[in-house]
This record gives sequence, C-alpha cells and structure tokens, in this order.
Amino acid sequence: MKQMILKMMCILGSALFLFGAAAAEPAGDPLRVTFFDVGKGDCILVSRGGCSVMIDTGYAETADNVAAAMRQQGIDHLDALILTHYDRDHVGGIEAILRAFPAEHIYIPGYDGSDKIYTAAAWALQQSGLDTEKVTADVSFTLSEVRFTVFATSLAYIPGEGKEEGNDNDVSLVVSIRYGNDSFLLAGDIEKEGIDSFLAAGHGTYDVVKMPHHGQNEKNTDDFIARVGMKIAVITDGEEEPVKKKVMKLLTASGAEIYTSATNGDITITGTGNGTYDVVTER
Repeated sequence: MKQMILKMMCILGSALFLFGAAAAEPAGDPLRVTFFDVGKGDCILVSRGGCSVMIDTGYAETADNVAAAMRQQGIDHLDALILTHYDRDHVGGIEAILRAFPAEHIYIPGYDGSDKIYTAAAWALQQSGLDTEKVTADVSFTLSEVRFTVFATSLAYIPGEGKEEGNDNDVSLVVSIRYGNDSFLLAGDIEKEGIDSFLAAGHGTYDVVKMPHHGQNEKNTDDFIARVGMKIAVITDGEEEPVKKKVMKLLTASGAEIYTSATNGDITITGTGNGTYDVVTER
C-alpha cells in the first residue's frame, strides 16, 4: 500500500508539472541529492515528493550500507535506476540494491560488454525481471516536477582486448537533473574523448556538478569546468585514490565550492527550485 501511495504521488506531481498546473510546493519537501560515500565509486540517490531515482549502485561491498541509509529515509522502492556504465565501482551493488528496492524502470548503457562485471550485471538485471531500456538516444522523464535527462553518447563503444582497456568510461551515460532553477549534472566517468563529445553537444551550464571520473585530470578538464560553469563541485573519490591536485587547483580557481567523498563522506545537497542549495556532509 505504501509503495502504491508513493507511486501515485510521483504520477500526480509529474502530471501537474507537465500540464502547467499551479501546484503549491510541498512544505519541507525539497529536491534532495545524496552522494553516498562508497569510496572511489558512484552511488547517487535523487528524491523528492515520494519519488526516488538512483544513479549507479556502488560496489557489492557497500550495498548494505547504502540500503540501510535508504531505509532510514523511508524508501522501499526506486522509481528509476540509471546505470552509467559497467565498471565494478558503478554496478557492483546492483543485485543487492534491486533485491531490496525494486525499480519501476531501469536505464542502461546502449552497448553490450563482455567482461565478468558486465556479465554479472546483465545477469542481475535479467533475474530481476524489471523493465529495462537501453539508452541509444537522449531520454527524458519527469517525476515529482524533477526533470531527468539521460544523455546518450555519440561515441562508439570499443571493447578492451588483452591488457588494453576499452573506452567504457568515455561512453558513460551522463545525467542532467533540473527542478525549477536548480540544476545538477552527473558526468559519469567520461574522460578526454567523452568530455569533448559532451561539450560539443552544447548542453549548457549547471549549478552542481559531479565531476567526471572521480576527479581524474584530463587535457580538457579546464575546458569542462569553464563551459559547465558550476557553483558546487562534487568528487566521488576515495582515500586510496583521491582527486588529482591539478583538478582541485582548477576548481578552486573557478570559485566553485568543492566537496569530496574522501574528505566529507556522504554528501547531501538540497534545493527548493530557486537556485540556492544547502549542503550537509557526514564529516
């Protein structure tokens, strides 16, 4: 019954948004984006008005901690799950997360991998029996007045051979989140080619940006920072592999507020649609 009520709230909120109804903003119900500290990896939860969307699932080893935090928020399902690409630090927790929180719809990259990590994730998706969609062109959906856009890559997937790595990082899905004047960009693990492709598409500026690839530095990272124009930068790094010093210097010079998983633990950013944000960190 609780899940049905939450789903109805999501549908109602989306309908009011789409048809232009003057719905009063729920008191004390801001957009909430939590970057869970899973080490150098991604597990991000977006929630508002009884709707919850997760972007990536972190590691298998961190899934129980993430699940416990979600239950404390009263979450018992996901309205959507988005997997940006098939690396262990992004999809390792998928089996445990989906077992605990079934997703109404799952968006996955538009390519098929071949390694053990991809095979395990594909098996978990198949076993779940949930609605899954490959993203081969940009996809948008609205939940509780929050507009999500999943940007497909223009690059072709190149698998790794032998000891050579493929380009799965560069073909990461990139996620845009907009609510009123609030804007978030989650840049997956895109590297130089992926950044070039994203910037060439001209997706505009964002207030809050999860930096690409856990704060790794690329030859065009400075261009990315300048073009995206963020107020707040979030870096999902780990103590064993922290954000690169060059990236910190570039972000500091840009004037952005900087938060990192290694330093701050869980990072939760809330907004009410007016382009200003509250940030709460675990430490």
